[in-house]
Amino acid sequence: MTSGIIAALVAILVYSVIEGLGNFYPAKATWLRLRRMRGRYAVRRMRERIEEASRKNPARRLAIVLLILVAIWVASASLLDKRWFEVVADAAPSLVVTLALLRIPAVLDSVAERMKQHERDAGEDPDKPLHEPGDGGPQVLAL
Repeated sequence: MTSGIIAALVAILVYSVIEGLGNFYPAKATWLRLRRMRGRYAVRRMRERIEEASRKNPARRLAIVLLILVAIWVASASLLDKRWFEVVADAAPSLVVTLALLRIPAVLDSVAERMKQHERDAGEDPDKPLHEPGDGGPQVLAL
């Protein structure tokens, strides 16, 4: 019983962190500090990678697999010598984690959109490439 309560609290904490990330990251000050420490190009690439990750759906596939496992777990309640609602109560943390996994693409989209807005506020066009190939950008500096 205690482990189920701890698992439920941890699952709710995970969900809260994901929602908090979607609502607040990156703050303007954080974005400016990242940009000052790492440079414009690195922060732009970070945003582009976040956008790519939001388009891929490994989290959605993992959530579906987890949901199927929970359904099998609930269906096997009679084999576990438990009532179905006891098994659902045991599986509740897994359902919260499934919900968190399903929210990840939308959260990543909101983070990328917030970063685009910060770029617009800094006077840049977030859709325009930083460097054209062969114009002496970071590739030349790396040599």
